[in-house]
Amino acid sequence: MGNVVATDLSGQIIDDRYRVIEPLGEGAMGSVYRAERLKLGRIVAIKVMNESLPDEMSSRRRFEREATAMAKLEHPHCASVLDIGVHNSRPYVVMDFVSGTNLTNLINAGPVPVARAVEITRQVLSGLAHAHDLGIVHRDIKPANIVLSQKTGLGDHVKILDFGLARLSEESSNLTAGVILGTPSYMAPEQIRGILIDGRTDLYACGVMLFELLTGTKPFRSANHDPIEVCMMHITVPAPRLADKLPGHDFGELEAIIARALEKDRDQRYATAGEFAHALSALGSRPSFQTPATGVTVPPPSDPTVRLKDASASALAATSALSARTEALPASRPPSPIAPSPSIPPSIPSAPPAPRPASRRTLAIAGAAVAAIGIVIAIVVGMQRGPTPAAVTSPAPAPADAAVVIPTDASTEADPVAELVTRAGELAAGGRLKPAIDLLSKARRTYPKDARLPFHAGRLYIDKMFFADGLPLLRAAFALDPAYRADPELIKALVRGFNATASYDSVVARFLRDDIGAVAKPYIEETARSHPNPIVRKRATAELKRY
Repeated sequence: MGNVVATDLSGQIIDDRYRVIEPLGEGAMGSVYRAERLKLGRIVAIKVMNESLPDEMSSRRRFEREATAMAKLEHPHCASVLDIGVHNSRPYVVMDFVSGTNLTNLINAGPVPVARAVEITRQVLSGLAHAHDLGIVHRDIKPANIVLSQKTGLGDHVKILDFGLARLSEESSNLTAGVILGTPSYMAPEQIRGILIDGRTDLYACGVMLFELLTGTKPFRSANHDPIEVCMMHITVPAPRLADKLPGHDFGELEAIIARALEKDRDQRYATAGEFAHALSALGSRPSFQTPATGVTVPPPSDPTVRLKDASASALAATSALSARTEALPASRPPSPIAPSPSIPPSIPSAPPAPRPASRRTLAIAGAAVAAIGIVIAIVVGMQRGPTPAAVTSPAPAPADAAVVIPTDASTEADPVAELVTRAGELAAGGRLKPAIDLLSKARRTYPKDARLPFHAGRLYIDKMFFADGLPLLRAAFALDPAYRADPELIKALVRGFNATASYDSVVARFLRDDIGAVAKPYIEETARSHPNPIVRKRATAELKRY
């Protein structure tokens, strides 16, 4: 193909609309300039195709596909296309001008604190989840293509740049037959082999990038700076552990998360960007629920990893713990088979009583055991039916006289809405957000009074950071069931958006303050107290004054 010729366009007027100010960078596909939209005075970035790329090759088609792909992107963490055209027979794309520093500069300063590295990666995955939902695979995720800014005082805000190597997944692979595109240090094994790729290739690159953020070095390096050797290492050499690069550091669960992201076999990696992001979000922040009388910890109802066998094990543990208590309930309170008192005192060893009719103490123990099983059943049912006031309104134990409702025939009663919610979750986990939303939307016509449908549809949007779509659905759910306002996982997702998404900060902040209310305050306080970024802490502290 010969040497790429890139003429400096500084000072030129493109299509009587854009004045080119200065070059910003140059890549294999084209050169990027800072420019001004003349009538609006808006600063933009313009990428102009390199003039030496011949028409008969696929390069021009790839460049045009970049504009088509990016024009579909509308997400806080993806730079989007504003305009396209042709200047002197050279196609150009006008994009958002994103100020800030690319991630390479941050990495060059040394290892990044764990919390900050995880949050940056989570934002990248959020943007990729949106792109993958549209069938777009970036194919060149690397620090140089990630810009970090701190606009509006919300802390680190990520923008993914340069979908120039992106391809629509439904297209034939022959557009780039025989050509390997990407950056060797971040390329997945299947990408190096030239196999048809999908979103899991981007997830591998995110794993490499997170590894580099945490350790300050890439997992695979060539002593001779040979890119071919690096490619072969991606294919054949097992990924190192984080602690191998930074001896003496304990990275805990991050070791397993990155190991999975860097699996050679893509079927062993995270299936979607959302799944990868969820694993990172759960680090060190997974809440636990305490059963009132026993202190037995069980996973929260909103955790999709909970399974019935785990609940059964918790029920057995709760029953054993309660059976060990031998102190009778106060005489003024008759034993209840469904609501144990949270104030049962510790057990006092005593000799077993002589056989006699069932005593108040025996009834109390039996009632408490039944209640423990009832609580677990209620938690499992809650996983399907959404949060209940006992589960989400307060972390404190439930009142002693609070009843746990157990369906009369839970084993046979069908719950079509629960089945629809489960199916929608499966579709979304597989990267099919639109079919998941459509399923829940259609179901709302049949079950207009069921709060679970708008709540879960809203959560799907919020998890993708599509707040404009998600917030109205959540308001509809709140109108049907106010208990959803206090769902802890929802509040955490909203606080993450409040912290990280500059474009929507005022909207999300107002929703937290006006629609969620005082129950959101502890989460904002936690951000103000312990967020690793001082700008975010300051922002949260200022927001607290509005409560």
